[in-house]
Parts: sequence; structure tokens; C-alpha cells
Amino acid sequence: MKTGIKIMDAMTTNPAYVSPEESVHNCVKKMINENVGSMLVVEEGKLFGIVTERDMLNKVIAKDIDIKKTSIKDVMSKKPIHAEPDLDIYDAMILMRLEEIRRLPVVDKGNVIGVLTQKDILSIQPELYDLVIETFNIREGDRKASLNGFMEGNCYACKSHGPLTKIGGTWLCDSCKE
Repeated sequence: MKTGIKIMDAMTTNPAYVSPEESVHNCVKKMINENVGSMLVVEEGKLFGIVTERDMLNKVIAKDIDIKKTSIKDVMSKKPIHAEPDLDIYDAMILMRLEEIRRLPVVDKGNVIGVLTQKDILSIQPELYDLVIETFNIREGDRKASLNGFMEGNCYACKSHGPLTKIGGTWLCDSCKE
């Protein structure tokens, strides 16, 4: 169900970000001030990682880490799933559902240019609401399929549609995985 709407048409173009060396304390303050649930971790325009509220709970609060002495690079999620700006938002939503993420950094020619959230998608294409709901209620079969590293969709490398295999965190077709 392609929409004809690209990520670049729906994404947030000025995403909140911090540097990897920023303290957890300063990052939390920025998240509160900017009223966001995540921060992209960016170094010289390149995506370095992402830190979310869940990271803060699981990697900081639960482990009683000193937030003023700990850098974001020590608690962020490394190698986050990301997409290119010309990806259809339907495919982006499928990717987000399969990867169980709510935020999708958008990278063009190696540089961060935005972030796509479920809220962004729904504001542009409300009929994708059912896919958002499925994100929270993934059927056991879908979960097993994506965890086993197989799905159908658009290849991250060549954009062809068909069966994909997850290789090193990236979904690739048979031709590109070799």
C-alpha cells in the first residue's frame, strides 16, 4: 500500500540532538526543554546513535549511573536503524513496526537531515493508524519472522521489493546480501 508520500515530506526537519560526549544530565535537560522522548546522537553531521527515554530508564536509572559524569555515548543505542529521505512512509512504517521502534532517523548522503516519528506519519497519513496499532500488538508470527531475520519489503540498498534478509541490522534482498 504505497502512499506516494516520501519520508522527507513528513519528517521533522530539525531533530533534537546531542553530541556523544554530552553528559547524560545535560541530555536529559535538553529532552525536557525540547519536550522530546529521544535525542539523536550526532557528531559532525553523522548519525552516531540515538538515546531514548527507555535507554534512560534501562541503562541509567536502573543501573544507578552518575548522570553528571557519564557521557551519552556510554548509554545510547549504537548503530540505530535509519532510512533515506525518498523511502515511502508506508515502507517506513513497516520498517518501524518490524524493528519495534517509534523514531526513525533520516540520513541523506551520510548526514542526518531529520527524524520520522509515528506521530509525523499519522499527521500526514492517518489511514496508517492500523499499522501503528500493530506496532504495539505485533502478532507472534510476525515477531518470529522478523526476529528470525526474514521479511518482505524494499531492499535498503537497491530499493527493489521482495523477500529480505536482515544482515548486520540492515534489510537486504538476495542480490544485495552477497
